[in-house]
Amino acid sequence: MPPPRSPQYWLAELDQYDNPTLIDGSHSDAAGAHQAAYLIGAMGLGSSGRRFAVARMELFDCVPSAEGVNQDAIRQINRARRSR
Repeated sequence: MPPPRSPQYWLAELDQYDNPTLIDGSHSDAAGAHQAAYLIGAMGLGSSGRRFAVARMELFDCVPSAEGVNQDAIRQINRARRSR
């Protein structure tokens, strides 16, 4: 597997279940995401009570792999698609 690219930092908004939505980035360090959260509040964007987190992401090149894939299910789906 190729090595990861440099990490990215994103400001994420958390919903009621703590599920994140990336809303600002990418930043080269966590400080950039913290500053973005400050700016959102300072400029009066959005409603009060918004919850934020900093997400650290590493991106890897995707290498498709059939390992562990249910090949029988794929055959059945492809057969059904051809019969339409």
